[in-house]
This record gives sequence, C-alpha cells and structure tokens, in this order.
Amino acid sequence: MGTPRLTAVIFDCDGVLIDSEGLASRVEAELLRDLGLNLSVEETQRLFLGKTVDGVLDVIAARTGTRPGSNFTYNWAFATAHAFMHELKAVEGVLELAQELRRRGHLLAVASQSSLARVRFSLEVAGLSGLFGEHVYVTSMVARPKPAPDVYLLAAEKLGATPADCVVIEDSPAGAAAARGAGMRALGYAPGDTAAAMQAGGATVVRSMSEVLRLLT
Repeated sequence: MGTPRLTAVIFDCDGVLIDSEGLASRVEAELLRDLGLNLSVEETQRLFLGKTVDGVLDVIAARTGTRPGSNFTYNWAFATAHAFMHELKAVEGVLELAQELRRRGHLLAVASQSSLARVRFSLEVAGLSGLFGEHVYVTSMVARPKPAPDVYLLAAEKLGATPADCVVIEDSPAGAAAARGAGMRALGYAPGDTAAAMQAGGATVVRSMSEVLRLLT
C-alpha cells in the first residue's frame, strides 16, 4: 500500500500561527480577578488551552458557581483585541514555513476553536492574512468543536483533499485528537512543556517550525 501524497497542511491558529496564548491568558487572568478567581497566567493558560468560548465559560462557572454573562464576554473580547493590536506577533518561523509550503504547491487552511472574527483579525495583525484566502474555518461552522474532528473534515472538504492526504499542525492535545479522529497526520507544535501531552494525543512532536518543513519533506 503506497504512502498517501501530501496535498494539504491545515494549521490551528492560536499558538501555532500566532503567538497569542500568553497574551490571551494574561488578559483572562486579569479579568478573572474581578470574578474572585486568582490564577497565574500559566495556570490560566493550562486551564483554558484548546477550549472554545463556551468551554471557558463552563470552566469559570464550575469554579465560581456562576456562569459569566454577556458583559464579561464583551469586556473579554475587547480586552483581548486591544492586547493583540499592540503586541500580537506571528509564531517564529511560521510565515517562512507557510510561504515555502505554498511555493511547493501545498494547499493551506486554518481550522480554529476561536471565533471567525477573532481568527481573521489575528491573522491580519500578525501579517498572515494573505496566506490562506477563504480557507479559514472555525468550530462555529460545524456541529461539534475539537476534540471532535468536524472542523478538520470541513477544511479538507473545502480544500478538495482527502483526510489521509492532510497534515495538521496543532498545539493542544484536544486539537491533536481532533486531527487523528479525522484520519489526518498530526504534528504537535510544543516549544514548551506540552510535548508529553501532545504525544499522548497521537501527535508527532516538533519544537520549531523548521522541523515541520523537514518532516514534510
């Protein structure tokens, strides 16, 4: 049986394309203090990594006994946008990686847990918006969020690629599980201390974007 031909590379957004996790977690930690939750930035990041907005609100409700209302969500969105506007950058090496993949003829897409508006805004601020065109997909477009495979299957369908011919680059165990559930190869970008969790999710761990290109070659 032959090896599937790689035709598509699908990127998660936060933590893979954009260096947003620390920024977003700092904003969230500050807002949580107003709800009586005193968590460090690192604790907040571990708690919310890979979760949707509803998933984050569920975690807060479980810890405080009250689900935050629309005012919290509104302030959260604008505080995050403000931080992103002034500080957000692309993950080191990802622009060069995506440009080289396009040069080689690979199809590219984004598949994220975040809202479509946030993803498109983030890509624009980080200088990555021209790489993916219309191929930006989020879990509000499908029935189930990650770790269900739905958003990755949608991305493959829209790209015209079979799942076996897709590679996903993820930074969360839930995302890696979603990719594996879709029948795709998962590369786990883990520059920090998440390598073991990514491996447990079935991902091949990479520490830098240059490693990704070597593996795909």
